[in-house]
Amino acid sequence: MSALGTRSAKTGAPAAALRAKRARRTNVDRTATTRRQILEATVRCLEQQGYGAVTNILVAEEAGVSRGAMMHHFPTRQRLLVATIEYAYGKLSDYRLAVLSKLEPGLPRYRALIDLAWITSRMPEGMACNEIRSGSRSEPEIRAAVTPVMSHISDDYARLVGRLVREAGLVPNAEIHGLTATAVMAARSLAINTFTYPREQMIANVLGALKRMREDIIARQLGEHMAERPAEKAARPARQRRPR
Repeated sequence: MSALGTRSAKTGAPAAALRAKRARRTNVDRTATTRRQILEATVRCLEQQGYGAVTNILVAEEAGVSRGAMMHHFPTRQRLLVATIEYAYGKLSDYRLAVLSKLEPGLPRYRALIDLAWITSRMPEGMACNEIRSGSRSEPEIRAAVTPVMSHISDDYARLVGRLVREAGLVPNAEIHGLTATAVMAARSLAINTFTYPREQMIANVLGALKRMREDIIARQLGEHMAERPAEKAARPARQRRPR
């Protein structure tokens, strides 16, 4: 029988059923592509124009999709922002895990968390989440919609940190949890603050202070010999003015 006959030579399935299956697969792919376009456009709009400017209409224009397609996927702004947070966190998580996988297990991976918090807070997806987090303060209905997913994300990150802490031979006590939360919130604040106070030294000072606290914890739990203390530059004495 010809390959174009009524049944598939390999599977015995009716050709019409195979065509229908392919059509469904194509529709699923097309739907996923459109959804991804919309979410990527939302991230760009949040990063470049800010929370207050982002509407479903603006995002549809940025994504290059019709308003009908936009309404089909995200009929409300709440649904759009919740989906954007989930999408953005997935991208950030993938990046974080990719970087960590290249490091030696144990303390090197745990030590990487502070720098990763700063890097991811400056990525478009990190800025988008920050915009939603800050903007939702003045919109109770948006805040109610995004709070559950934000809480889930925070818990997921805490589980990652807990695993890395234990792999490093440390005990995930209140001190470590406090440092983790401080590092994340400091990174978010620094990312916002750089728009109005772009001082590299200030950023270095904050990150340096967090890392010193981290090494203090490592020293207390594992011994001073396990801590990495950066060499302190000798302070230059102040130049004395010659009396006139």
